Amino acid sequence: MQADFRGKRALVTGAAKKIGRAVALALGRGGADVAVHYRRSRAEAEATAAELSGLGVRAALVQGDQARDPERIVSEAAHALGGLDLLVVSAAEFERTPSDSLSRAQFEAMLAANLTGPFFLMQAALPSLRASRGAIVTLLDLCGTSQVWKGYAHYAASKAGLAALTRLLALEWAPEVRVNGVAPGTVNPADPERLKRIPLERIGTPEEVAQAVLFLASQPFITGQILPVDGGRSVSP
Repeated sequence: MQADFRGKRALVTGAAKKIGRAVALALGRGGADVAVHYRRSRAEAEATAAELSGLGVRAALVQGDQARDPERIVSEAAHALGGLDLLVVSAAEFERTPSDSLSRAQFEAMLAANLTGPFFLMQAALPSLRASRGAIVTLLDLCGTSQVWKGYAHYAASKAGLAALTRLLALEWAPEVRVNGVAPGTVNPADPERLKRIPLERIGTPEEVAQAVLFLASQPFITGQILPVDGGRSVSP
């Protein structure tokens, strides 16, 4: 599937690497102009932007920490592109720490990165998205939506909170703005034991997750939904 995003303006957070990069490039192939957000990975972000420019679309670089400066990130992206039609919230932190040794600082930092920052990022983008009757797609996880994993209490809490916000904001911001989420399964190399739990018997790819993002971004009658992209892992015991 390649939806037509010609004339659309998108901000993709965490677009330097992995899923965020795949989303940015998929949007570019669909004709969208893209603001490539990054925090520390400048070289990778520049490479993503260069590849977008090679597709014949506009690419803007926006640096920032979404936990600390979400409003500026949105402002710079909207200024560079002349507005926003789509926000893809992809940037996130991931860490394993057993709950009995999890510090307050770690817990609060994870919530700031994966929940508080994204909320204020979405809030800051709301006026632009209302003006364009645009959309938001959040990147979630099986952990915190359909499953929880040992050792990831703070991560699960942050993603569960973002999933709840995805549904709530879809309700509050309709009909002008649609809000949906994608919950990827394993897209990184996995050990054989993990593969046994995936009915399709393979890991996914960032590009497959990106196609789900584009699907939700392009469907005018879908909002408040969370789409697993997990090879069936969420229904496997």
